[in-house]
Amino acid sequence: MSLESIILAQVFNLDNWAKKPFIDLRGHFPNVIDEWDIEFSDSNPTVCKADLHYSKNCKEGGKYPVLMNIHGGGWIIGDKSNSTTYCLQIADSGFFVMNINYGMPPKDLPALFESVDPLANHDETYLWPYPMVTHFEALKWIEENAEKYNLDLENVFVSGDSAGAHMTACVAACFCSDEYAEALGVERPSFLPKGYVMNCGIYKVDFYNYMPVGRAMMQKFTNMKKPRNHPLYKYLSPTPFINEKANNVLVVNGMIDVMTIFQSKWMVEYLEKAGVPHDFYEGRAFPNSFHDFMLLSRTKESKKCMKYTADWLNAKVLEK
Repeated sequence: MSLESIILAQVFNLDNWAKKPFIDLRGHFPNVIDEWDIEFSDSNPTVCKADLHYSKNCKEGGKYPVLMNIHGGGWIIGDKSNSTTYCLQIADSGFFVMNINYGMPPKDLPALFESVDPLANHDETYLWPYPMVTHFEALKWIEENAEKYNLDLENVFVSGDSAGAHMTACVAACFCSDEYAEALGVERPSFLPKGYVMNCGIYKVDFYNYMPVGRAMMQKFTNMKKPRNHPLYKYLSPTPFINEKANNVLVVNGMIDVMTIFQSKWMVEYLEKAGVPHDFYEGRAFPNSFHDFMLLSRTKESKKCMKYTADWLNAKVLEK
């Protein structure tokens, strides 16, 4: 195992450990109903689990708009619980939120600060593009359970942070491009998402691959010493496949997020050229505008960002 991989794992585990006191606001949303660890696919019940959050009162018309959320963690660690408070805040604004887990590469390093993701979510068979297959199984679950939960399939959104934002962009690319969806082996539902929220994501993977730590992530994610040799490597960068079918995109980043700030600005530039309706929110408070700042729910900048995000989502619901 490379030195970069060892450093990477420790950084991510330390990050999860340090953020925990600032993330968890469970119990602060009495109007939100929670269903924990529901199985959304029998293809892999151990991995395909999600938490559901929705307000006690339906939106006007009796149907909930929907947000499916994909957690981050550099494609190699992480758990849906890291995004719980993010999802609770969106649910409190009137959305039905499905916060999903997915399979990741083997967790083969003893961590100084252990991450919360279960070992069962890690396996040598859960390499790229397997996570994308489970994301679309979750979307299929939404379609199949729309009547049970009064879900509005005309107002389904997808969000994610960090690696989850990258995969959110990949979901968008699958809906935009038949070639992309076929290459990744996903089965699309009958509905087209209304929009996407991409928080602090990586979109030009080839550029990221020049960085030692970024390359270490790619090596684990693809299980290849030279990720560029992966047969689906060109599909790791979803941006060229995104078009007007993406409908609406909100790109979020922090002013001092050195990991992804240029990636987000590149995405905004691409969306502009592709004619995709989009908005950009940049957290600007110092020092609370670093990577994934929106997840630190007790901070002022996170609260501002979450209000903006919830307002953006609800405004898009009203658009026809």
